[in-house]
Amino acid sequence: MGTSEKIEFRNFTSFKKRGEVLREFNLKFEEKGFVKEKTYTNNDFKKRILKKFKKRGVFNSEYSICEAIIYPILAEVSEDNDLPIWSHFKLESPEVKMTGEADYLFGFSELGDDDYDNPIICVGEAKKENFTIGWAQISAEMIAAQKINNNDDIPIYGIVTTGKQWEFAVLEGDKYIYDELNYSTPKDLDTVLNILNWMFSEGKKNAEILKASLKR
Repeated sequence: MGTSEKIEFRNFTSFKKRGEVLREFNLKFEEKGFVKEKTYTNNDFKKRILKKFKKRGVFNSEYSICEAIIYPILAEVSEDNDLPIWSHFKLESPEVKMTGEADYLFGFSELGDDDYDNPIICVGEAKKENFTIGWAQISAEMIAAQKINNNDDIPIYGIVTTGKQWEFAVLEGDKYIYDELNYSTPKDLDTVLNILNWMFSEGKKNAEILKASLKR
């Protein structure tokens, strides 16, 4: 009777620099402006978020930042684009032997609220404002998401944020593009919301394409 070989998974947190990820998976790195804007028009929501930035204690802990700033922004824009948010769900790819708990994932599901099917956007909080580690982990998650989808033609978007500062990247095949600009809230709130609105809109289209291709 044969025995099955146990797969040894690495956690996304084992990566400390984005370069480690890109080098290991032979990705071509490019730094340029790629994000676009799609006007986000919910002015009442903008006012509510701006008020939160003025409240004491919001930025005293990672939990309060996530609950008061990051999650509400992501949830609001993703809901407008009908792209479900999955908060602190497991992401795992046997193909690249990586696993871990993703801060936020976006993608469709045919399993109700139990689980997502195909992740399209990966988002992580830059804990202690460390974007270096944040991007190492999100880049690894983006690769895992691409492998799970089994379609290199479908872009995987990545976002790392402190709640105040937002940075963006995209993985297309073996090409990894990092946007050369970063955006801050509340100063650039309109721009951040417009970029997220565009990215979630593109993410929904890509998820629908992927979903259709899997049914053929």
